[in-house]
Amino acid sequence: MRSRFLRSAFRWARQAAGPARRHVSCGSLPLEELFARGGPLRTFLERQVGSEVQLQVRRPELVAVAKLLNEKEQELQETGHLLHDENEDLRKLAESEITSCQKEIAQLKHQIILLLVPSEETDESDLILEVTAGVGGQEAMLFTSEIFDMYQQYAAFKGWHFETLEYFPSEIGGLRHASASIGGSEAYKHMKFEGGVHRVQRVPKTEKQGRIHTSTMTVAILPQPTEINLVINPKDLRIDTKRASGAGGQHVNTTDSAVRIVHLPTGRRKRMRRKRSIP
Repeated sequence: MRSRFLRSAFRWARQAAGPARRHVSCGSLPLEELFARGGPLRTFLERQVGSEVQLQVRRPELVAVAKLLNEKEQELQETGHLLHDENEDLRKLAESEITSCQKEIAQLKHQIILLLVPSEETDESDLILEVTAGVGGQEAMLFTSEIFDMYQQYAAFKGWHFETLEYFPSEIGGLRHASASIGGSEAYKHMKFEGGVHRVQRVPKTEKQGRIHTSTMTVAILPQPTEINLVINPKDLRIDTKRASGAGGQHVNTTDSAVRIVHLPTGRRKRMRRKRSIP
């Protein structure tokens, strides 16, 4: 049961993450069914209440959000009784409180789903964004330009560093291909599900007869590799030097003219030769 709702949660998070959020269902299970009384996710959260101390050590954010969700649902249930009150002003106030409480509950449910998705080692990494126009001609290039501008504005909203690396515009203001470097807190975590083919159906600016066209563009999200601290034990290296041989010359038999380094554990070799002495 747990693996079932986790798979559904992962599908939902993949569709809902990133700047282009949409109203979607959780794969095979709708979001409402996951949180229904007696449902898989609700059962899982209720079981964790008994082991709250252990859960706080592993997932303190999940504990806090789950407790807040229970409080908001209790508040919603208590406020619902006021809808039948004889005082009209009190009923209007209750309706306003219920609307606000329902929005907060929906946000808390979404947050719980995202917290349940396993994190990756690259979630904290910076990333390389690449956008390329696909099928649709000039309209696809205009769509690509809009998507690239959207990601740039989203990066500014999140306070991330955005640096354009490549930019190849089209003749009418569209974009054939572009790439950018994005760096900031959890940048790859929020953007990793944006990769893939994006499609738009609309009346293009280049269309004079009002017909709807379908255009596509592709997005690639690549995590930037982090620096690696590589330590090589000098005992694992064998360094061989060679000298020129032959008659005459002040450098013959006196100057190292070639060096070969062998990494003994792996057998990898590197050789370098110069005419003069190697510093």
